[in-house]
Amino acid sequence: MIDLGALRALIAVRDHGSIVGAAAALDFTPSAVSQQIKKLERQSRSPMLERVGRSVILTERGRLLAERGRTLLSDLEQVENIAIGGAEELRGSIRLASFSSASRGVVAPLLGRLRTSAPDLEVTVVESDPRESVTLVERGGADLAIVHDWSTIPLDVPASLERHQLLLDVADVLVPWDHPLSLRESVSPLDLLAERWVATPAGTICHEWLVQMFAMHGERPDIRYFDGSYSTHAVMVEHGAAVALVPRLGREPLSPRVRVIPVVDPTPQRRVSSLWRAASAGNPARQHVQRQLEELFPG
Repeated sequence: MIDLGALRALIAVRDHGSIVGAAAALDFTPSAVSQQIKKLERQSRSPMLERVGRSVILTERGRLLAERGRTLLSDLEQVENIAIGGAEELRGSIRLASFSSASRGVVAPLLGRLRTSAPDLEVTVVESDPRESVTLVERGGADLAIVHDWSTIPLDVPASLERHQLLLDVADVLVPWDHPLSLRESVSPLDLLAERWVATPAGTICHEWLVQMFAMHGERPDIRYFDGSYSTHAVMVEHGAAVALVPRLGREPLSPRVRVIPVVDPTPQRRVSSLWRAASAGNPARQHVQRQLEELFPG
């Protein structure tokens, strides 16, 4: 019988274009992924991968196996859900993917509830950018994800996943306490053209929104500093090095030397949602976690 772990490794290599990428998505080492692929090759007595330059692609047999294997794994998940659906107690494990501020503002209180409502359920949390989380859930690397997208930068969610909006999160601009705009009730991007910004790294959704917020006025922000932590952004603002656009969700207490100003025209607002595989509809653990999320954030 074909090894399901090896099959998942093959699908991950196809989806991520390399053994290293597959290893990161599956939380394995590249060596472990290579061993899984070799196991498939021994079972099938034919190669699954071929090297093209520095990358690898699937052979024709490997491609067909990955395509059929995706359907097989989805069907198997539904069978497993049926098998455990009558269990009275919530046991086993569930893996969550979440972006950093949601880990503080959403996942932390969720874990507190799960300690009481499902004490035998083992929960693992991994930090992941929303786009990466979509792939993780779709490919089976996570069972449920907390993701976000902005009004004009929608997240591409495939039909195989289901999604539920938990809350709307607003972002404000942070400026030093002695900044000329610090006493304003609100500001627009045009008020901030001369500022130096600290932002999340290029390619992240939040970075794209900051750029687009200015692009709506035909301008571009002067981003000098890049860091994935909003806590770091706040400290840079405190020391007068930059201004920052920081969401309210999971925001840590700010220094008295930092002022918070709402932004208008447009108001930065992101949708925070949970998403999961449609094939996991009968999984009682995943259902329970989703119910807890909806009780915490009733919308």
